[in-house]
Amino acid sequence: MSDIPISPRRAETRQRLLEGAVGVFADRGVLAASVEEICDRAGFTRGAFYSNYASKNDLVLALLAQDRARQEAMVAGVAGSDLVSQPVTTSQELSTLVESAVRRFASLQRLDRDWVMASAELHLYAAREPEIREAYLAHQRATRASLLRGALTIAGMCGWEFSVPEDSVLQILENMYDGAVLQALLLHPDLGDEERVQACLGPFIHVMASIVRPVGAPPA
Repeated sequence: MSDIPISPRRAETRQRLLEGAVGVFADRGVLAASVEEICDRAGFTRGAFYSNYASKNDLVLALLAQDRARQEAMVAGVAGSDLVSQPVTTSQELSTLVESAVRRFASLQRLDRDWVMASAELHLYAAREPEIREAYLAHQRATRASLLRGALTIAGMCGWEFSVPEDSVLQILENMYDGAVLQALLLHPDLGDEERVQACLGPFIHVMASIVRPVGAPPA
């Protein structure tokens, strides 16, 4: 896709197509979704689709790019906030800080049912579709790096560090959080988007707090 600035009207058209795709992907999966269904959901014709995206895969790449930008903004917002307003010297203070950081991050995320389901479907689609796989992996690496930078920044600001390798931190950050978000749909389907996710974050918060220690402290 071109980097040439686009008009507000065209930007709105693209966003509506992206949102239409999210709904269709959530309901049918990416593989089964057709351009026609996406257009119908967005309220446009095939002509409008193909004047903005070369193919369904091109739209998928645009969704990934949008999600990456959103994630980086969220992490920067949490890391640059006033979470660490005073020295953190005890394990209890650290646990409180970790919980505040995780819950604030979740509150800034997109947590509606369609996006949560579509995100899971995009992951599966990338595993099936060679044309998308490398782009998805690049998106995944960039998102993980952003999450890790944010976590390291918050830990460093209060004089603490992770007690496990960074790769393990990344796996916990990504897998446990994503699992909690999906599990929330199963356990609390009648709650609001953020409320149901917040209700399922306890184990993730506990694990995150358990793998942080004061800088220079010997291994437990």
